[in-house]
Amino acid sequence: DEFIKLMSELNLPYPKQIDRAVPANMVCGVQDQLPEPVQAGPGPADEQGKEPDPAEFSLEKLGVEVPCIPGDVACCGKLPVEAAVALAPRYKSWLNLNSAEDFFPEDLRNAGLENIEICPFPGPPAMPSEEQAAKALEAIERLPRPMMLQCSSGNRVGVLLLLWLAKKRGRSPESAKQLAVDADLKFWSRCDKCGPMREWVMQQLPAFDAAPVLRPHATDGLIFSQLFDPTSSTYSYLLGCGETKECVLIDPVLEQKDRDLAKVREQGLTLRYVINTHCHADHITSGGMIKKELPDVKTVISRASGAKADILVDGQDKVAFGRFELEAIPTPGHTDGCVTWWLPGLPGMIFTGDAVLIRGCGRTDFQQGDAGRLYDSVHDRLFTLPGDTVLYPGHDYKGQNHSTVDEERKFNPRLTKTRDEFIKLMAELNLPYPKQIDRAVPANMVCGVQDE
Repeated sequence: DEFIKLMSELNLPYPKQIDRAVPANMVCGVQDQLPEPVQAGPGPADEQGKEPDPAEFSLEKLGVEVPCIPGDVACCGKLPVEAAVALAPRYKSWLNLNSAEDFFPEDLRNAGLENIEICPFPGPPAMPSEEQAAKALEAIERLPRPMMLQCSSGNRVGVLLLLWLAKKRGRSPESAKQLAVDADLKFWSRCDKCGPMREWVMQQLPAFDAAPVLRPHATDGLIFSQLFDPTSSTYSYLLGCGETKECVLIDPVLEQKDRDLAKVREQGLTLRYVINTHCHADHITSGGMIKKELPDVKTVISRASGAKADILVDGQDKVAFGRFELEAIPTPGHTDGCVTWWLPGLPGMIFTGDAVLIRGCGRTDFQQGDAGRLYDSVHDRLFTLPGDTVLYPGHDYKGQNHSTVDEERKFNPRLTKTRDEFIKLMAELNLPYPKQIDRAVPANMVCGVQDE
């Protein structure tokens, strides 16, 4: 009765998308039954009955898809040569699965694209031979990112992408099915005629996973929560020991203090440490205010940051909670005091702060930022960790919550560049001045304690 009363009194606003979303979802989102999207008025070219300039085509208009896994491989079907040429500057490589007569590599080369290959990869009824599959897999592994995969319809490229991902991760057919769903591959979920392709790719995989399916919280006895602050797009992390009930908080946000402490209490945990990966410029840490409520809590930050805390750490220093231990890995570059925290395990976890984000990295144009130093830190100290190490960033702005060392090593569009290219790119970002920096940095230098 209390629940019914509470729900009736919420007075929530009318959902913005409901009038468009519900009719579409009543037919499972089938595209040819979707209501027409709202269109802008016709432009000058439309009024004259001319085709729009291919350079202005969006990926969506061209039927180009970018699966969320791995994130830097685009998939497309047949394209007009003008459209392909317009897209070429966005990619470092282009792999075509059709025969040579259906392709135009010279036009792409003239547009500045150097890495162009053709690997025939037939569809039903003649599925790829063992040799054809091996050649295509070798190419997709070797070619630089970002990459365009192309076939006639956009289906076979999904088959190859799934086969590559599943083989690379040692996945069984059952695990590969979930991978196809997660990546939203067209041939898997949006093609009525692709049954033979789905069957073929399943037949190429081992009966059982070569290793346990990757689960971010796979360490036995670890209590783990990823928490989000929507204002600053900051991720905070609660890690606890199920045996001793001791826990730590990484990068907590002041405005989320009550939520985070409620989470600690709900799980019967005792908070031992509040850890900051660096002196943040986009939010104030709640560490100092938590200490006012829980005086036994110790705050932790790197010595190189110059900030105040109960414990100042250097490289390879450790923070223990129960039977778990986090190790500090210095990763300066975003700031000179950045530290990545590593939790060994199968797989291990790293909490990278702003050093590495999912398909990105922190800026290097303030707070002693140094792009060359950041590049060296990441390549020498993080990208040398086991590839299946799960990477948890300090922020994300696109709804992603974790990655792996292997994925970022291969697909991060900034960190896959040469050192000189990376330094040049970071120098030319021209990012706006951080909104919170003048308030956040002084507070974080004293652990977020406001009266200091």
